[in-house]
Amino acid sequence: MDSCSVGVAAQINGKEQPNQLYVHGSVLVYSAIDEVAVLEAVPQGINPKILLLDVSVKRAAGPMKGTCRPFLFTKDVEGRQYDQVTVRFEDGTTSTAVVSFLG
Repeated sequence: MDSCSVGVAAQINGKEQPNQLYVHGSVLVYSAIDEVAVLEAVPQGINPKILLLDVSVKRAAGPMKGTCRPFLFTKDVEGRQYDQVTVRFEDGTTSTAVVSFLG
């Protein structure tokens, strides 16, 4: 699986109660009905300030045409809980984003 040229972005909205972390990006899929899942990695790792996310694609039978599919992950957080988010794709590649804080 390849990530698309669109980078991964992460923001914490401090004006919302509870504060919300939003992580969005895109992944290359080959069918219009493929499903993209974004889950927190288990285990999370040794640095509690870095959130690890795993992106997977459930492939469906259908016409093959490569297209970028956006994904969104949200999570309730406490203030500036995370400094970075690292997204791991099925093919072993990763993309890391510095978390910006709004509010």
